[in-house]
Amino acid sequence: MNAALHPLFLRRRVVEKPRDVVRASRLHAGDGGNPSPRRIPAASGSQGEAGFTMVEIAISIAIVAFALVAIIGVLPTGFDVQRRNRENTIINQEGSLWLEAIRSGAWGLNYLTNHVDAISIPGVPVGGQQNPRVFGTANGFRSGREIVGLLTQPSVVDRRRVYDRPVTAFVRALTGSAGEKSPKNDFAFSYRLTSALRPFSATAPAHTNYTAPNLTPEDTQQRSNLWVRALAMQATTYELSLVLEWPVYLMNNQTRVGNNRKVFRTLVNAGLATTNDSRLGELHWMQPLGSAYSP
Repeated sequence: MNAALHPLFLRRRVVEKPRDVVRASRLHAGDGGNPSPRRIPAASGSQGEAGFTMVEIAISIAIVAFALVAIIGVLPTGFDVQRRNRENTIINQEGSLWLEAIRSGAWGLNYLTNHVDAISIPGVPVGGQQNPRVFGTANGFRSGREIVGLLTQPSVVDRRRVYDRPVTAFVRALTGSAGEKSPKNDFAFSYRLTSALRPFSATAPAHTNYTAPNLTPEDTQQRSNLWVRALAMQATTYELSLVLEWPVYLMNNQTRVGNNRKVFRTLVNAGLATTNDSRLGELHWMQPLGSAYSP
């Protein structure tokens, strides 16, 4: 017997199957070893994929456009409310600043020359002040002290008649955005300031008229005493009134003022320091009682 044909000497031939065939036979071992056909995935872009139709896209665009129209319609109202709130904030701050500067007779506010464009003082038929006075940075005030002195013009009392002298100034806002603080900025928020200073009296004129007819001696004496007290109070007590109107704008080369208006009032218990300047005329400053300074 040929030893080469003996089974012990026969070498087994190892046949390796492909991996996919082995995997398929293991998965389908319960089917009697019969491999099942392989599943082929569907190619991309086949007719089975879902998508948006042109009608759906048109409806979506219409909804977005409707929402945008509503939002754009609300924007002007929002901008207007924001502008009004900003202007009211600036006016409140400006009114408080001017009120404090005038009633305290402030001198050191030289930065006011960068914001005050013009000051106009009306004339009165008594005291040699019949002609109005108009000043600007080119032909008038040069410091904050002079600006405060021009704005502090008391009413003139002549024979128990009071002639008010409301001083008008055109001012560019001192507060607000930092971009508007450059000198001579034509785009800055502007307003018109009107200052009036009147002697204050707590008694009615009818109660102090001791020359009225048909008065008894007792009534004449009582009204005379009230008149003396009223004069003493008017010498040291003033009513300061500030009116701020805005906005100020140019139209047809003329300065116009808007319809917005706010009034600030306070009582000042102080004396009145006066000087006569060669360029500006009479200047006045409120002098708090007890202070020791002179113009």
